[in-house]
Amino acid sequence: MKIADKLLNLVGVGRERGLPPPRLVAIADGLLVTERSAEAWFLISVANTDLATEGEQDAALDAAVSAAATILGDRLSHLKVVWGRSTGMDYIDSVAGHYRIGDHEGWAQTRADRIDEMRMPERYVALGVHLSDRDPRATAQVRGSISDALGTTSWRVSARELAHLDERVHKLARQLGSTVWRAHTAPAEVISWLISREMHRGAVAAPRRGLITGASLARLTSGRVVPYTDHLRIYDSRGQIAAYTSVLAMTDFPEELETPGAGEWLRTLSEIKAIDDDGDEIDVTVEASVRFRVLTKKTARHLVDETRKSAKEQRRSAAKGTAEETADEIVETERIMREVKRDINRSGLTLVEDHPRLLVSADTREDLDAYVDAVIAHYADRGITVAAGADEQRDLWLESLPGDQLRVPDLGHVRESTAFFGSWFWGGASIGDATGPAIGYLTGSTPGLVRFDAAAGSALGDATTTLFLGRSGRGKTTAAMLGGLDSAFAGAWVPLLDLKGDAAGVSAVAAEYGVPTAVIEITAQFSGAADLLRVLPVDDALLQAPSQLMLLLPPHLRGAAEAPVMAATRAEIQSPDPSSWGVIQRLCAAESETTRTVGFALRDLVETGLGSVVAGPPSGLSSLTTNPGLWVVQMPGLTLPSPESAPESWSPIERVGMACLRGCLAWMVRTTGRREFRGRSKVVIVPEVHLLTKTPDGASFLDYIARVGRALGASLVLDTQDPASILKLPGLVEQITTLFAFSLRSREQVDSLLELLGRPQTAPYQTLVRGINTAANGKSIRHGHCIMRDRWDEVATVQIDIPSQRVAELLRTTPESEHDLEPTQPILPPYEDPDPFAEDDEDRAEAALQPAASAASQAEAHTQEPVQDTPLPSVPVVETSNHHAPAVPTAPATPSPNGVDHHHPPRYEEPIGPNEVYDQEADEAAYNEAMYPANEPDPDKSPSNGSGKKEHVA
Repeated sequence: MKIADKLLNLVGVGRERGLPPPRLVAIADGLLVTERSAEAWFLISVANTDLATEGEQDAALDAAVSAAATILGDRLSHLKVVWGRSTGMDYIDSVAGHYRIGDHEGWAQTRADRIDEMRMPERYVALGVHLSDRDPRATAQVRGSISDALGTTSWRVSARELAHLDERVHKLARQLGSTVWRAHTAPAEVISWLISREMHRGAVAAPRRGLITGASLARLTSGRVVPYTDHLRIYDSRGQIAAYTSVLAMTDFPEELETPGAGEWLRTLSEIKAIDDDGDEIDVTVEASVRFRVLTKKTARHLVDETRKSAKEQRRSAAKGTAEETADEIVETERIMREVKRDINRSGLTLVEDHPRLLVSADTREDLDAYVDAVIAHYADRGITVAAGADEQRDLWLESLPGDQLRVPDLGHVRESTAFFGSWFWGGASIGDATGPAIGYLTGSTPGLVRFDAAAGSALGDATTTLFLGRSGRGKTTAAMLGGLDSAFAGAWVPLLDLKGDAAGVSAVAAEYGVPTAVIEITAQFSGAADLLRVLPVDDALLQAPSQLMLLLPPHLRGAAEAPVMAATRAEIQSPDPSSWGVIQRLCAAESETTRTVGFALRDLVETGLGSVVAGPPSGLSSLTTNPGLWVVQMPGLTLPSPESAPESWSPIERVGMACLRGCLAWMVRTTGRREFRGRSKVVIVPEVHLLTKTPDGASFLDYIARVGRALGASLVLDTQDPASILKLPGLVEQITTLFAFSLRSREQVDSLLELLGRPQTAPYQTLVRGINTAANGKSIRHGHCIMRDRWDEVATVQIDIPSQRVAELLRTTPESEHDLEPTQPILPPYEDPDPFAEDDEDRAEAALQPAASAASQAEAHTQEPVQDTPLPSVPVVETSNHHAPAVPTAPATPSPNGVDHHHPPRYEEPIGPNEVYDQEADEAAYNEAMYPANEPDPDKSPSNGSGKKEHVA
């Protein structure tokens, strides 16, 4: 080091402060080249830590420390935590090609408008790693002013150098991609955005791929920044002040920091709030720039030795003074350095040298002062000192730029690796599918859209069951209906079993947007439609049909009826057209008086009302169409027992209701299993499923549906208030891919829900479940707020969001409501603040599950006429009710003018999540043999062209 440099360091002015701004040479995917150096840049994926246990966090932290020591040892690194914004245009691009029928463009635009209105921030964590220094002439001091901000140069980077640097970038990417950070190379556009946003120019249209040089660099870096004592003023192209920015330094940390807790000093950036003039809390956008170096053992030992020697010299010097007293701090420093060196040698302790900076921006100077005060107060509560870099704003701001270097080395820290990586800069909340429709947004420490596709399981070769759990009136049925709507727009066949008669609103939404839909009432005219002997394959029907008939009998007859009913079923199943009505006729004609009594009891129940749907004379009519669309299946007059009542106490009408419900489920699942129908996406929605899990045969039936759903290409969406009963069905539990958990109260149900979520049954998590739907004021319900567990077992808090007030009004449809039944165009009014989940229809129907007789007036318009149950045509024909708007044909996708393939959106345009790829499994031969016996009609005579099958991008 030159003598001049030493003198500058003594007065706190190092040569780094005098260097000019970085002069950019080239930008490529994962690579930033300046005159002085070359850097590799990566995007770090968000880890889902908000609801992680301490054990899970400790394991992840240890893995991060180990990976950093191995991969980043002694490398100069630059960490940036910045914020973008989710936009409606990005969302529309990301779902291009997903929706197929109806006015799907209008539906996607409705959600996009809502996203724009929310102005939701989106966090990006970028990591820059120094690769090499370049020509030493670039280190020469150049006279200039900060008003130049960033410079460009005519220097060129050779193809040979680029190839060498690109190879090193890919090697680092492979290493960092296998760590807990799941890092991937940053596209050139993102690196350009990281640079240009510091000039507050917004998004710059830079090429997505290839090399960015010359004029493109000049446009990225043009700007004017003027430093003041405690802030910077950034000017736009018209010479007006675009923003006020202050760079803060984190100057002092406590000796110990706990994690989870105050030690997560970077993850908590999104939690900083300020108070506006009205006394309301507002979010403060704070970004971080941290230059750091993970020290290898050799470097760490050298640094510790130097520090210990310095302390020793100070102690000796103090001992020679007149007082001959040594400061306690000096003695303590010597002792600590000896212990640190011992830990480095024995236990593998690693150290990090870091220089954390926080950047705060505002539109006015007054707002900037308020935001800075909020940041200082936020960290003061955690024992961390934050201060504005007085007279250092120029160098601190330049230091935060990609491609620059450390300029203020005296505002830094050396600490254990766990203290640095315990800041959890990559922690937060991330959940849901990587692509597909948005159903809501995250409410954890990192905001973002939550994507959910109920039909994605079978296409990915995964299980296919989605479960909505929680108390009535919290929004779970509304959430299930939104998922069904998205599937219907994507071209799926979506039957919804409406037991309470209050779900007709989802059909009204579908009609509003031109999706084929109808509200279908299953009444006595569909006699035998829910007969398991007619619905299921022979082998399954032989076991299931007697159970259905036994359910109809009063308890005192069941003991003597089991053997005769089974015998009559075995005899009937040999007939050309077996039916449960035929079984009853055989029982009535039996020689045994007891058997005849059983037959007469069954005949009395099935000759009237819904009983005929279960076991009446077959009418040959089918109410469910197999065309794509959303079909609400209602059963007027259906009375179901309460979940708490025992089967022995059920009344005759309750027994008929349960038998009809079970038969209808089998009917729908059998339809999904037809060979000619298997190429089409199918989503079966069954609310109030806890009514089925209370019976052994109903539980077995659900277990079977869930197990074969993937092979059938059918997804199952269940809605229940009883997680304890779900846990008793291990086969069903194994097939659950996505779970939405709303609030519950009792200890048993709360603990059962936590077991399904994979969270420990401890007080903090129990409190979370009980209060998940309680608003912040503690006096109202937060409808739609829930805990989500996705198909990768990630868990986070989510807010289900209805895209518009118009959709919310239609979803609230009750049988007494009146709606315009003429063909309509999508109506997209501005979204209003009132909670769209207010007055959930579940609350109205909770009392006793009374028959939905009042649905008749609405059904006159929505009910589809019965049709003969004929084989499917070879080409699916879309049918719509006569009052619905015609389906809008899908427009062919047009390429983006800048050449971006929006069918495969770039990673940074989505919530960061796992990038899994699944292989489609072959169907099991045994299952095919059981479901499709040899006497079934040849499926090749009516093949499906598979036009309804969706393509999913992992």
